[in-house]
Amino acid sequence: MTIQDAATEVNASPPALISITTLLSLLAALSILITAVVLSKRLLPRPHSRRTLILHTWHLFDFLIHTLLEGPYLYHSLFSYSITPPSSGDYPHPASLSTASVRKFLGYSNRSYGAAHSSFPTALLWQEYARADARWADTDLTIISIELLTVLIAGPLALYICYLLQRPTKNAAASTCFWMTILATGEIYGGFMTFAPEWLTESSNLDTTNWMYMWLYLVFFNGLWVVIPGWVLWVAYGEMKEAFGKADIYDGWRKKK
Repeated sequence: MTIQDAATEVNASPPALISITTLLSLLAALSILITAVVLSKRLLPRPHSRRTLILHTWHLFDFLIHTLLEGPYLYHSLFSYSITPPSSGDYPHPASLSTASVRKFLGYSNRSYGAAHSSFPTALLWQEYARADARWADTDLTIISIELLTVLIAGPLALYICYLLQRPTKNAAASTCFWMTILATGEIYGGFMTFAPEWLTESSNLDTTNWMYMWLYLVFFNGLWVVIPGWVLWVAYGEMKEAFGKADIYDGWRKKK
């Protein structure tokens, strides 16, 4: 099953623009944000600056999104599947395609993996998002490769940054700036690698005709992981610039002595 076929299957019976699945999906994202805000206020030692609160909230939100939402996507991509019918001679029936020409995924050529092949609630969430970007319904190797890094590395790293922000020491501050820079750079790079293939192929898998799919699902939700990591890089740069400035002053004073 190709990505286009998966998109056709998901969109076979178009729902209302705002369905129950849509509302539940948006509510899930909002609930995660509220949880991140509440926990950040409780976990950070007092007093703390507004900037520290925003940084902690963002990285906790980042961890929760990667783990609770993107984690299930990765699970469905690796473990949820349908068995494709055996090849036959009744062309142009899809089963007439030779299995020799079918791409193997995880060693199987007779399985179609992805959220489109599950009825679990988390799969329904990604089927909803796949109406905006069809690649998330089926097996897209670029998306899965990025999500492996996102779920297994970026998520835990975001949680570690929260831990560092809760320890207001000089050593923790230096580590925080370093790891925030690594994570923010990876987030922006991951966003580019997610959409660059679409930009080069006239957005063949994206629905840019529907205002909600275009501006809410694609632009807003994905834009968060560009704008905020960009701000995090700016904050980290300012902290490192200030630290190096103090180091230069100290070195100059020490040389004069």
